[in-house]
Amino acid sequence: MRRLTLAPTVAALALALGGCGLLGAETGDGPGTRTAFVELGTFSGPSREGPRATRLGPQGQTDRMYANLVAADVDNLPQAHEALIAEPPKGEIGLAFVLAGCQNTGARLEVDGQKVSATLTGAENVNCGQAEYFLATFTVPPDELVDDWTLEGAE
Repeated sequence: MRRLTLAPTVAALALALGGCGLLGAETGDGPGTRTAFVELGTFSGPSREGPRATRLGPQGQTDRMYANLVAADVDNLPQAHEALIAEPPKGEIGLAFVLAGCQNTGARLEVDGQKVSATLTGAENVNCGQAEYFLATFTVPPDELVDDWTLEGAE
């Protein structure tokens, strides 16, 4: 009697799917800590362009970002407001980004030389008819950024 084993077949399938982004996709944060991730849905109001990235706290323009979200008539405004009014811990830098995507499940802070940005994670190999927007906020210790860093997509 012959016994079949599926272990090698399952392992090969997992490796193949992982390479396509279906399993085991990298979804962790980059430097710093993601503090909020809010699904905003589609922009249906007069403001169809996403608000510019900004710093959290008194050095940022979170009031302007929130006003743009209200004008765009997005979903989950109370959660977005809470994320935008949160003060970063003392000694850390808080950052906020509105990102366009499709069925994403997270976001990661990216540092490329002097440029600091964010990218969406999850939702590999999906197809959307209309962009969905997400608010992602982060805190990062200053020593994880170069001295003359710039916020990509800021005004």
